[in-house]
Amino acid sequence: MNKLPDIGRFTDDPLSSHTLPGRFYFDLDVFDREQENIFHQTWQYACHVSRLEFSGDFFVRDIGDQSVVVVRGADNKIRAFHNVCQHRAHRLLEGSGSLSSAIVCPYHRWAYELSGKLRRALHSDQVRDFSSSEISLSEVRAEIFCGFVFINLDHNADPLMTDLCDFEKEVLELSPRVRDLKLADQREIHLNANWKNSVENYSECYHCPNQHPGLAQGSLDMESYQITVHKKFHSHASRGVGEATSYVKSEDRRRESREFGSWLLWPNWAIEVYPGGYLNIFYHLPTGPETTTQICEWYFSTSEPTKEQREVIDFVNTVRDEDIPLCETVQKGLHSLGYHQGRLIANEARSYFSEHAVHDFQKKVLEAIA
Repeated sequence: MNKLPDIGRFTDDPLSSHTLPGRFYFDLDVFDREQENIFHQTWQYACHVSRLEFSGDFFVRDIGDQSVVVVRGADNKIRAFHNVCQHRAHRLLEGSGSLSSAIVCPYHRWAYELSGKLRRALHSDQVRDFSSSEISLSEVRAEIFCGFVFINLDHNADPLMTDLCDFEKEVLELSPRVRDLKLADQREIHLNANWKNSVENYSECYHCPNQHPGLAQGSLDMESYQITVHKKFHSHASRGVGEATSYVKSEDRRRESREFGSWLLWPNWAIEVYPGGYLNIFYHLPTGPETTTQICEWYFSTSEPTKEQREVIDFVNTVRDEDIPLCETVQKGLHSLGYHQGRLIANEARSYFSEHAVHDFQKKVLEAIA
């Protein structure tokens, strides 16, 4: 790989630092480094356990050029495997669904147990020294956090829950039944912007009063809004809410939680709990140096949203839509010959407008790919 672009006036102190230079957001070599040193070595989101309710249920997650399938086995254990046949490298599965009792390659019909062991290879009895017992799917680490299944391509990585006990506690305080929820709505946004651009937009609320008036005035109390940086995650919290948004006015909802919390797990997965206990996840998945797929999923006690839950989904979709042109316009600006790097706005009080979490994210990226 080539040498990394110069980091210019980026420093360790958010109060005095500039941003990463623009080249970090479109340089192919930087992107390749990120794939190898971040996405191949960190815990990446697969799905909620409700997508793997029964034996044979599976879900495929593509991470860059790597594809992983998670499946619930006959023994009720959730496992993950590289989504590739051990014969001639054909992809095994696509999307999600349910298998009867085996994973069957569509190319030559090699069949694998749900545990990954080879069950059958047609005509292998005519091959010298062929041993089915020596062949199995290549396993990927899979662990569960608050009911969400994560996978890691690095067999030497720390366990998922390392340094996340406080994170789990905070989520369960606002959504104690998160493990029992069901997928009720999902949406993908195909963004013409680098994944870091997308995550950084999520990591500050400096732009909220100007760009998200419905959020800043109707759902969040900006004076109490604060972002706290932890070793492996950021937490966003707001004390109270206004009354401008339609879903806020429900009497039933008023009896429930009026707290807002969101958490960004390094490097690219977020979980949000809105007033009333409404929960969604927001996943920033890089698909190229200047393209990102944002995945938003909502989880409720049932798979069919109520009228009020639909109002919350629509409200947050509006906020997401407001962010699209911001990220895409910034992506264009990062190519400008008139821009190299900007000055971050941060303060000691870590107020809602402080960009200290953006700085922490950029610092983690640098540490990972250096």
